[in-house]
Amino acid sequence: MRAAKLAAAAADLKRRSGVAAPFSLAFLTDQRRVPHPLTVIRAMPRGAAVILRDYGLARREGFAAQLKSVADARGLKLIIGADIDLARRIGADGVHVPRWFSPSAPFPEGMIVTAACHSTEELQRAKAIGSDLALLSPAFTTFSHPGDGAMGAAGFKALAASAPLPALALGGVDERNALLLAGPNVAGLAAIGAFLD
Repeated sequence: MRAAKLAAAAADLKRRSGVAAPFSLAFLTDQRRVPHPLTVIRAMPRGAAVILRDYGLARREGFAAQLKSVADARGLKLIIGADIDLARRIGADGVHVPRWFSPSAPFPEGMIVTAACHSTEELQRAKAIGSDLALLSPAFTTFSHPGDGAMGAAGFKALAASAPLPALALGGVDERNALLLAGPNVAGLAAIGAFLD
């Protein structure tokens, strides 16, 4: 596990940005790429976040409750993707808004709201719906989306600097290249595969 190295890189990004954010490191679940996410979650440092994506997962509520139990024991924040009701029912710390999700109800008071963003327009939308943090991607070429056009360090930093809210770098980011993205509004990083050795 590289969680400690990723946490150090994320903290360095946050420190250099000077921006406040609810967390600086996030792991996004992906059953296809990381079929045993609890192994990753149990290695994460206190204060980090787990974002439950896996939108079509059978028995998602039961899995979310299990994640909540482990997250609470580890001092992690649990963010539920695209399901405000589920987040409320299990007492999650927040909700993640993918680009295709339109919230039909207000977010519960005190919940952290994160949003997937890939452009200036999506960053503006994230701010307008009350997001606290953007997951801005793809910073670099990714294993999961090799054909998508990566922003590269300069493009990522320019977009993050103009963002109306803090951003976590997502997409091909790890402890070796995170520092290339340091700049205003870059509050840390989020990853999937980077947590694996």
